[in-house]
Parts: sequence; C-alpha cells; structure tokens
Amino acid sequence: MDTALPPACSVDDRLGTALSTDCAVISRLLPTERLLFASSSTCIGTFACGPDNPSFHAEAASTSHCLVFSRTPVWIRHERGRRYVADPTVATFHNRGRVYQRWRIDAAGDRCDWIAYADDLVADAVERFRRAGDCHDPLWFPAEFAPISPPLYARQRRLFDRLHARVDAGLAVEEEALRLLDRVLSTVSPQREARPRRREFDAVQQVRAAIAAAPAAPQSLRSLARQSEMTPFHLCRAFSRVFGETMTAYRLRLRLQASLARVRAGEPLVDVALAHGFSSHSHFSAAFRAAFGMTPTAWRTRAARVQVHCPVR
Repeated sequence: MDTALPPACSVDDRLGTALSTDCAVISRLLPTERLLFASSSTCIGTFACGPDNPSFHAEAASTSHCLVFSRTPVWIRHERGRRYVADPTVATFHNRGRVYQRWRIDAAGDRCDWIAYADDLVADAVERFRRAGDCHDPLWFPAEFAPISPPLYARQRRLFDRLHARVDAGLAVEEEALRLLDRVLSTVSPQREARPRRREFDAVQQVRAAIAAAPAAPQSLRSLARQSEMTPFHLCRAFSRVFGETMTAYRLRLRLQASLARVRAGEPLVDVALAHGFSSHSHFSAAFRAAFGMTPTAWRTRAARVQVHCPVR
C-alpha cells in the first residue's frame, strides 16, 4: 500500500464544486465527488456514481483513508477481501491505495457521504488495534466495515446537513469528524482503554485555557493539539473523557455565557451574535435557547424586569 503523502495545496476557494486536484488528505478528487470541507486534518464530501458511469464497475484504488456512510445500498469488495453490502446500516472503511470494486443493487447506483483523514490521524485511531494484534499496518483500518446504530447514522447526517447549509466550519467540523471515526471504531472492538494519566489531564487543561482566552476566535484542531503536545486524535478523545464534553461544546458555553452581559445591556442581538462568533442572529438564538432554556429576548426582558425591581444604587 502506498502511504506517501500527496503534495499539499489549498482547495478552500473551490469548496462545494467538483474538481480534480491533490491535497494533504486525499490523493485526488474524482469527477463523481463533491468537496464540502477541507483542512489539514480531514476532507469531507459526497460521492454519486450512476450504474451507467463507466467507472461504476471498474476496479479502482481508494484515494484516501476514509470512513464512508452509504446513502444507497451497493455491493463492495476490497482487495483480498470478501464482497459485502454497503448500506445505511454500516459504515465502510477505505484505505488509500487499496483496490476495491462495486456492483449495483439500487438503480441510483452508489451514493454516499465520506470523511477522509490525514495519515497521522488514522495511525492514532488504529493504534489500540495494533496493540491488541488486530491491526498490523500503521495505516490500515482493522475492518472493512462496521455496523452503526440509527442514532449514529443520524449524527453523521446532521454533520453533512450542516455542511450543505454551510453552518459550521473549522474546529467543530474537524472534531466531529474524529468523534465519528472513534464511535464507529468502537463498534469493531470491545476493548476499553486505561484511564487518562496526569499528563493527559494537564494537557487538556492547557487546551481549555487556550480556548477560554479567546472563545469567539476561530480555533484549529492542529494548533490546539500542538499547544497540548498531543496528537489531534488523542486530544479529542482525552478532552471528552476527562471533562465529559467536547472542545466545541466547551467553547460554545464560554461564548454564550460571555454574551449574557451584552444581551442584558440591550445591544442589538445581531451585533452580539457576530461579536461572539455566531454566523447569524438565528444561529445565536437557537444555541442560546438550547443552553439557557429561553431566547435572548426573554433573557433581556427578565434581566430588565429584575433591574426594575432591584435598581442599581
């Protein structure tokens, strides 16, 4: 298997379009693919290939190490593997350079969503399987596919729905992509890892401090990992394990809590939303209500009512 990294390039200006190029995560983007998100850690996109497409039945090498969520059922067989049905009840693992072939089941052909991961993230993700003797290649997933539950399928659908709507970007997408990989891999092996050590706890604290210093500023998963001296994959897992929430959830709480004073002060809600890193008033209001059980307007009204009854002296 060829594990050499392809040359890096920027594809930010062409997100959401069909293209053929190289980047640090995928060796090339096929004409049948549409890129929705790209970073140095992960690329996310969709795939649609009809049975009448000449490439549908052809053997082809996977262009990335990726996790695939099928939208339509299709027969798949990986090199030196057995043929199986890839449908919405399973998630398929592809290893870059490993040849696979498909056969039609649905008239629509092969339609799926995929999340591709950088080599170092894959190596971290499968490390526990190598230790258990279930995986020998540092860049080889321990299974060809894994069953996924309805809630897990719904979770990845929400991620892709948000990407299609261009709601999320940056850290939130990268972290969710890694958490999905971890959740799917957890169905492959029942092994439980040891509790985090003190070094891991201290490293996660460092990340919390970095996020708290500027919660409204865009965050990069790799930059946070560098500050913690952990790999991106291990940081995501450690943060959730130590504190019971994701980095994204922690950052969101900080932003929402910091907004309370400005909402109470009567500033325009659009200005408050943008100042705290939200894309719109509606996005801010929805997150606010989910966190506090009331809308920003209700909070402001309640705060004004309290101020009337308890004026500042």
